[in-house]
Amino acid sequence: MTKRLWAWLILLGLVGVVVFAQQAQKDIFKGRTSQRLDALAFIQPGLGSVMIDGNRFTDVYFAAHGGNWGLAQYQVKEMPEIQEVGEITRPQKAPMLKAFEQTHLLPLAKVIEKKDLTAFDQAFNSAIQGCNGCHVANGYSFINYKLPKTPVEAYLNFNLHTEPKYGETPQK
Repeated sequence: MTKRLWAWLILLGLVGVVVFAQQAQKDIFKGRTSQRLDALAFIQPGLGSVMIDGNRFTDVYFAAHGGNWGLAQYQVKEMPEIQEVGEITRPQKAPMLKAFEQTHLLPLAKVIEKKDLTAFDQAFNSAIQGCNGCHVANGYSFINYKLPKTPVEAYLNFNLHTEPKYGETPQK
């Protein structure tokens, strides 16, 4: 074999070893504990995945406007739990996410408890401005929330008239 062919075979072998080593580092079941934890951290969802669950935000609007205050309350209480995933997996974004919760989600929850639709609309619109402002501040101005004409999760009964009583005792 020529020297050139040997050089290519050696180079190809080295590339194969590097690729194999990188794949091994991403295996959550193999390697040292630190390597397995790094592999788990690598596959955690980013804020884009977490924000998809933001459909709850749309549900809050349609539930409140349909008189299903229990559903509106439930959905707004679930939203900070969703954001916790982002706060943990993207700790640099945690202060911003927590500020959104304090500034927009808590006031929204309070007006839901009062079943005050006028105050709800004001708080909801403020939260929309907060969402979109956050997107702009983080370089995602192309992500601009707009309330759809119909609910995303149309299988939910938004017109079921309920009271805000999150944590109610299940019926036996």
